[in-house]
Amino acid sequence: MPAPGSIFLFDSFHYRYGDAEWGDPASPVPLAPEVRGHAVPLGGAINVRHRAGCDIAPVDVADPATRVRLRSYVWADQTARLARLDAALSLAEKFQPLLVKADAADFVEKALAARQQQGGAFVLYHSIMWQYLPRATKDAITATLEQAGREATAVAPIARLRMEPRDPTKQWAVLSLTLWPGGETRRLANCDYHGRWIEWIG
Repeated sequence: MPAPGSIFLFDSFHYRYGDAEWGDPASPVPLAPEVRGHAVPLGGAINVRHRAGCDIAPVDVADPATRVRLRSYVWADQTARLARLDAALSLAEKFQPLLVKADAADFVEKALAARQQQGGAFVLYHSIMWQYLPRATKDAITATLEQAGREATAVAPIARLRMEPRDPTKQWAVLSLTLWPGGETRRLANCDYHGRWIEWIG
């Protein structure tokens, strides 16, 4: 369970998938899920120039009462998840990622309008939140992405990376990537909701 805001600091985590690893070995947030299926491809470096997120009711992770409330959402016997949450909260408090109060559709529209046209990729990513949005908001975000995607280029691509439930009868989420130009969607992996395993298929 990531802390609000901490998911934007994904490049501050340490990842281990079998024998492969990526990220800062000294990170307080180590992630090492069981690997199923193909080996997860790791490599390369990420340079994040700007990051921001939105919420209609953002929370202040520096507030002790808020931190207690967030911890209350995790079952008390799930000590590994509680430890990851505490570590993620410490990162979020230290680096203070930009989290603004905004409707998701408005946020995406403004972010895409302000994106740089050269020398970098614009990435919209989300996990376990799409199901909670109103249909009008979902439709607006999809339309905005498709419109911006028609203007994307090889030097300024647009990507949508998401981990969301795809089939309500399944007890896992799907990690998928849509990339413009082209708008092709690839199903990359099936994932346990809380990071216990990943099955790479893409």
